[in-house]
Amino acid sequence: MPECPISFGLQTEVVRTDAFTIEYDGTSYEDLFKEFTDKNKTKITGQVLAKVNKFIAEEATNKGRFIFPFFVRYAYRLYDGSLVMHSAPVLMIASSGIAPTVSAELYGKADRTYTLANLRIIGALSRLDYAVIEQRSIAELENWKDIIRSVDIFISAPIYTYDQNGKCSGFKKESDMKSYCVCKHINQNVDLQGEKYSLRYQKHTIGQLYTFTFGDPSKPLTEWPSLKYCLAIPERSADEVSGDIRDASRFFLIKSVKIDELNCKRTVIDIGKDYLQSLLNREVLTDDYDSHDILVPKYTFPYNSRLNIANIRKQLFKGFNAGALFCYTDDFVDYNNDGTAIQQGTVSFKVYVAIKQDGKDIVVCGDSCKLSANASTIFLYYPNINAYKAYIYKQGYITYTYEVPLQPHPFLNGAYYFGGWEDMEPTGAYTPVESPMADRIVEVPNKIYTSQVNNPFFFPTTGINTIGTGKILGICAAVKALSQGQFGQFPLYAFSTDGVWALEVSSTGGYSAKQPITREICINSESITQMDSAVLFATNRGIMLLSGSQVTCISDSINNPTPLLIPSLPKIEYVKEVYISERSKMQAKLLDSLDIIPFVEYLSSCSMLFDYTHQRIVVYNPEQAYAYVYALKTHQWGMILCNISATVNSYPESLAMDADANLVNFSATEATKSAVLLITRAFKLDNPDVLKTIDTLIVRGTFRRGHIKTVLYGSKNLFDWHLVSDSSDQYLRGFRGTPYRFFCLVMVGYLENGESISSFSTQYTPRYTNRLR
Repeated sequence: MPECPISFGLQTEVVRTDAFTIEYDGTSYEDLFKEFTDKNKTKITGQVLAKVNKFIAEEATNKGRFIFPFFVRYAYRLYDGSLVMHSAPVLMIASSGIAPTVSAELYGKADRTYTLANLRIIGALSRLDYAVIEQRSIAELENWKDIIRSVDIFISAPIYTYDQNGKCSGFKKESDMKSYCVCKHINQNVDLQGEKYSLRYQKHTIGQLYTFTFGDPSKPLTEWPSLKYCLAIPERSADEVSGDIRDASRFFLIKSVKIDELNCKRTVIDIGKDYLQSLLNREVLTDDYDSHDILVPKYTFPYNSRLNIANIRKQLFKGFNAGALFCYTDDFVDYNNDGTAIQQGTVSFKVYVAIKQDGKDIVVCGDSCKLSANASTIFLYYPNINAYKAYIYKQGYITYTYEVPLQPHPFLNGAYYFGGWEDMEPTGAYTPVESPMADRIVEVPNKIYTSQVNNPFFFPTTGINTIGTGKILGICAAVKALSQGQFGQFPLYAFSTDGVWALEVSSTGGYSAKQPITREICINSESITQMDSAVLFATNRGIMLLSGSQVTCISDSINNPTPLLIPSLPKIEYVKEVYISERSKMQAKLLDSLDIIPFVEYLSSCSMLFDYTHQRIVVYNPEQAYAYVYALKTHQWGMILCNISATVNSYPESLAMDADANLVNFSATEATKSAVLLITRAFKLDNPDVLKTIDTLIVRGTFRRGHIKTVLYGSKNLFDWHLVSDSSDQYLRGFRGTPYRFFCLVMVGYLENGESISSFSTQYTPRYTNRLR
């Protein structure tokens, strides 16, 4: 399916509560910024944290706004409800440190002892927005509207930086508070049109946001309010926060966007009131497995409303668009003390990922995207656990490359990087080299991928099975039990280079490899043919019939090791001219090039067709002018002239395409006559070492006189053949001549419906070499 890169951003407004006063035991000015005593910790915490918790609940959670960092991710929802093509988790930085912020105005006595403080709770509250990065992606998705129902957006639970069970530790200067957010400030008061102080998606500190929200545009920048002092409310450790970021793996549905509603404009995702309160009860995003990789199977088999594919070549995903990996930023504007803006602009970002897989060292690269010059690039993700390194290539006025390690995610099928809240350091100015397309292909020869029911576009991890250690050559269904009392336990056979494996139904409804039932090796996957209660396939021994757990060779009787060259028979032209009627012109034409090759050689590129109506198997080779026919009722083999090129899967009809692209139905025919060319094997009359002279031969069967013409050949060494006699009907008599050890009978003509040839009778005289004549 087409990739649709989407960027996510935050639109933030700053909110503050009314001021409230707290009391605490006196603290000298010298100790003002030291850690509180235990008594003050308890006293101040009891006065403040209840208000902080209320602020978080009422201003953030209940109003669908975010105050803590969280992850956002999206996936395609298909027509059956399946979720595929998961995006990378994007870390949305609503705050990188403690939130909310508690500002403090401290009041002291004449002896410089501080006992009172006016506090305000201040929060940067964000709404989530999105935009499709490329317009052409929407156009491509339009072609998939019957398959892709919507693009569903999921978020993780908030990653708390605030410790609700801790205690306030002391007062700090605002400059010591390192928290920042990546957002667009939407409620600044000093420049509503953004003409001087631009409204940008960029990195902001809470102090900057506070100043631009509550500043007075009629006054100079130096007189706008600022967060001079803050109360340090309890904060979770950096290791705890990093652990939550590393372990985040559950994502909950917040929005389903129809394809018609997708656009490239920043669009706020409306989250209803109280929705975030019950977030953990919403639909959870299932994990993804390689759905961005392109699967190219050499064998496919639909069965039981599922698509099974095997012997797969997998083209690794090139990587996500850089704009879909990081918080959206569109510029970087800083300010001098006099309020003048310093604009840094945007630069091009591109992410390379190095992967070790299938004995290769592969480097892939996603599409580039323009982001802010100081875009926060602290979290990376690639959907393959074999990825071990990433390069962030930043190209602008100055080019930088950042190299970071990747490690397998503990709960997601991918590799990630998170190195803390500070931006990574550049490692140089070099450009990584992307691997060519051919090197991005890895072989998966011994796995079967089984799709979701009625959905050939989704292959869940529970439907992937490993079969032996060789290559899977084909898959076929079996509808007969392998043993008594186990009907339907093993519905599929898997043919591999190390035998035939039986698959059983697993508890999830998929299949699991059970055991090899035979070591017979299929030499040609095109020969695997499903019948009512058995499966046929070609091996070096011949054609094997697999029924239940029993394997039988049904072609021993026709397994000729040496070729038969029909044009090498003497006077074959004479046979064509004299005995082949107008109805047999096709046979006469083919006699010039019809060579019967060794049977195993014939099987190496053969296919089979099951004629359900007449219960027979047609074994054909598109490169040969003849085919073998096996009658299941009589267990007898025959041959026909044939120009089939491919079989058409159409049960119960037996349809095929001929070499002229005509559709042929083997289940129904209007023919009343069939041309016949019958060549027996060499027969020795039970005495191969004795010369014999045949004087009479009669072909037996049910047919009218004159429909069959006969020609008799003789040989003394099975290599050189000589014409003995011929007849315009089924009788050869009244002739004598040179004795031969071996004979071969050729019959040509045609048979009407209901006519048949069953046998022949012969009368001969032995010519003994040890008797006088």
